[in-house]
Amino acid sequence: MKKTVLLAWLLTIAMASIMAQSPYQLKAGREIGLYSIGLGVAGSGYYFHTKVTPLTAMQIGELRAEGLSTFERWVTTRRSVRSHKTSNVLLHSSNLFPVVLTLADKTMRKDASTIGVLYSQAALINLGLTALVKTTVKRPRPYVYQSELTIEERMTTSARQSFWSGHTSQTATMCFLTARLYADYHPNSKWRPVMWSAAATIPAATGILRMTAGKHFPTDVLAGYVTGAAIGFFLPRLHRRMNE
Repeated sequence: MKKTVLLAWLLTIAMASIMAQSPYQLKAGREIGLYSIGLGVAGSGYYFHTKVTPLTAMQIGELRAEGLSTFERWVTTRRSVRSHKTSNVLLHSSNLFPVVLTLADKTMRKDASTIGVLYSQAALINLGLTALVKTTVKRPRPYVYQSELTIEERMTTSARQSFWSGHTSQTATMCFLTARLYADYHPNSKWRPVMWSAAATIPAATGILRMTAGKHFPTDVLAGYVTGAAIGFFLPRLHRRMNE
């Protein structure tokens, strides 16, 4: 029964997108497949999250920043609360970018249901992948190397979820999705370079803040950036009409 209702809902959205002359085309089979992938990785991520245990005091004592490359080592001395709070602001704001743009843009607003599908798929897939990778790699965060912190602060499950940066990947997903949507609905707009520049800059700033906050290594940020940007950019491309 639930599958029938979902199929009917997707078909209704697909018909609506056609009537609105959307640059995208929804197909029930593909949409169900993408949602299934997102739910699958999210479910796996949750399962492995329940299996993550904090590092022991002995394991923490064995960590040595000197064993890291110069490229990675510098973040083990960073611990900025302000950077952490600012990165949270950028993360939560980026989640609203596609919504605000859709509501503000007359052309896109007419196709809000289709954009909603793309938005939810991108968010679900990225969040699922991020959770799955974090809870299987179990990399210690940079601040775990800081002996001035209490052992209790370093003995948490979150302290073992450094790779990759979820803040960076989610911000990149939403920013690149927003820019891709705008470019597809307004292919001749002079604002396209501005949108793409913002899409590239905001997640980069988020990543830098996560490093200065002592939450992530440079490779965590790079991996999150590339993954999120790829999801935000290519997922809409999967839905483009064949003649577009």
